[in-house]
Amino acid sequence: MLSLIRALSDWGIRSPAVAWGAFLACAFAFVFGTAGWYGRFFDEVQAPLWAYPFIPDCPLAALLFGVAVLLMHLGRRSNLLNQLAAVFCVKYGVWTMTFWALYWAITGDVELSSLFSGPVMFVTHFGLTIMGLLLLQYVQPHVRDSALVLAWFVLSDIVDYAPIAVGRLGGYGYYPPLPWINGDPAALVPAMMVNAVMMTWLVGGGLLLRAAVWRAAKVRPTIA
Repeated sequence: MLSLIRALSDWGIRSPAVAWGAFLACAFAFVFGTAGWYGRFFDEVQAPLWAYPFIPDCPLAALLFGVAVLLMHLGRRSNLLNQLAAVFCVKYGVWTMTFWALYWAITGDVELSSLFSGPVMFVTHFGLTIMGLLLLQYVQPHVRDSALVLAWFVLSDIVDYAPIAVGRLGGYGYYPPLPWINGDPAALVPAMMVNAVMMTWLVGGGLLLRAAVWRAAKVRPTIA
């Protein structure tokens, strides 16, 4: 089964129609998701320019995936980008599905009225998670790359949840806008913070551990 998945993935990367189609679809998802979900958010929280790269997490995950696939198709593979995009997709795909599952469990409000409704976002972010898992097939063990990726997501968690956003309800940072629950805009933020930090260390930390073990095994002297 795994060999079949890898074979299909390799075929998709080699195919111009699939590779370019994936890139264009992901670029559209980035623009649509950033404008639709985060459009007014930057002004509402008065986010500084330095925080912008850490705010549209899921749209940026899709864009990075599209760029990674296109570069592999063009023969310009970047292990660092592949790893960054893979962790982005898995972390924030799981994060979003977890939020909606908790939201439905508390409110029972499983409405389907727009493209940003919970069920639609759950399904699309399930797809985002699958995209990340597929891209993980192409991530090679590399300590420096894994350390840089882990550092990015640790910093992202700090930007999202540290008390640095002046006037943000709940005292948290630049986490994504979330639907209110019983009049509380930050009701699920503590749980989502735990989820974000856990995913950073589970996926990003796990890849760094794998790379460290691989390097240790590679340089270990052979005993005659």
